[in-house]
Amino acid sequence: MTMSAQAGALLNEGFDDVSGLAAKGWVLNNASTPAGTTGWYQGDQTQFRAQNGAANSYAAANYNNAAAGGNLDNWLITPEFSTGINGATVSFWLRAAAAEGYSDQIAFGFSDGSKALSDFVLASPVTVGTDGWVRYAANIGGGLGNARFALQYTGAADFANYVGIDRLQVAEVPEPATTAILLAGAMGLAMSRRRKRG
Repeated sequence: MTMSAQAGALLNEGFDDVSGLAAKGWVLNNASTPAGTTGWYQGDQTQFRAQNGAANSYAAANYNNAAAGGNLDNWLITPEFSTGINGATVSFWLRAAAAEGYSDQIAFGFSDGSKALSDFVLASPVTVGTDGWVRYAANIGGGLGNARFALQYTGAADFANYVGIDRLQVAEVPEPATTAILLAGAMGLAMSRRRKRG
């Protein structure tokens, strides 16, 4: 798992090296039927540039995840993380390549830490936009113990094209007392700045 220096960050992945994700605890599972010739791979900057970092630093998938006439079912699953008492927030960026008559869909959700695809609770798929990167966020309730977050590239291969995922972050939801202290500190800083202007 990649740790961030940011307070409360449990996972911070920029997808600089998609081929190295498995070594960091990620699960890449292409369950498309019939299976195609590709899975998750390093982003192709000729399709579009990454949301952040090097031009190709995002995870990509395309219609070749399944054979012609098949159904896409390609999973990208985070390493296990703790939801803590107050839960966690997962954020990530999605973008698809524009191609007339084609669209790309991603579903996302979580498990109780299991890698089994059947253990994930997924929201309805979203159709990924082609006009630029869009940020998505999901909240996972506290008290679950451990969890994994998954993104599933789904839909009919014949109507899909190319999709990218960038900058996936998991952060702890701070305790209410911590939030109050942080807000009080920010208010004090703002008051201090006002006094200096006067």
